[in-house]
Amino acid sequence: MARFKVLVLEDEQSTATLIGDLLSAEGFFVEHAPTIGAARERSKEGEFDIFLVDRTLPDGEGLDFVHELRHASKTRRTPVLFLTAKGTPKEKVEGLRAGGDDYLTKPFDQGELCARVEALLRRSGRLGTPETLEHGPFRIDFDARKAQVKGKAVDLAPREFDLLSLLASQKGRVLSRDFLLETLWGYAPGSQPDTKVVDVTISQLRQKLGPGAEKLVTVRGFGYRLDA
Repeated sequence: MARFKVLVLEDEQSTATLIGDLLSAEGFFVEHAPTIGAARERSKEGEFDIFLVDRTLPDGEGLDFVHELRHASKTRRTPVLFLTAKGTPKEKVEGLRAGGDDYLTKPFDQGELCARVEALLRRSGRLGTPETLEHGPFRIDFDARKAQVKGKAVDLAPREFDLLSLLASQKGRVLSRDFLLETLWGYAPGSQPDTKVVDVTISQLRQKLGPGAEKLVTVRGFGYRLDA
C-alpha cells in the first residue's frame, strides 16, 4: 500500500500509540496530535490523506475541528473518521452532520478500523481498486465483476459480488454487520437497521461458493470474515 498520511487527533497516549502502531503496520504514515491546537498546526504545515478525530479533547470538541476542516479549501474533501467513545445514535448523527465521513466508537475492533480507513480512501479516490484480487481459493475480477472459486466461475448477484469482494479485500479481517450495512447497503452510522439483510445475503453467498463456503466464517455476535 502507498504511504498515505494519517493525522490522528487523540489525547489519550495509549490509544494514539495503538492506532499508530496498527496503521503503521498496514503501511500508513501516521502523525499524532493530542489537542485541537496541535492538529490545526499540523494540518496547516502539511497535507494528509485522512483524519481520525476524537470528540472529547482537552481544548474543545472534535466537531469544531472538523467544521474547520470542511471550511478550509485544502481539507474540504479530505476524509474524516470520528473515533470516539461517544456512541449514541444522536452523537453519531452529530458527527456526520458536522462533516464526518464515517463514525467508529471505542472500544473498536482493530481490523474494522483498518477496513474503514481503507474504505474511506477508496471512496475518496485516493486508493484505487485493483483489476483482480486473489485470496485463498477466490479470484475476483473487479472490472468484469466476476468471481471464481478454485478456478471455477461462480454466478453471483450484484450484492453478493460486492460482499465477497469486500471480505476478500480485507485479508481475513472480521467485518461487523454494521460496517457491511453502512458500506454496501448505504445505511448511516447509528441508524440501527435490521441486520438480517446481511445474514440473508451471507447465506445466499454460501450456497453459491461450493468448496469455498467453509472459508466464509461467522464470528458470533459481531460479523464475518473470509479466510484464505
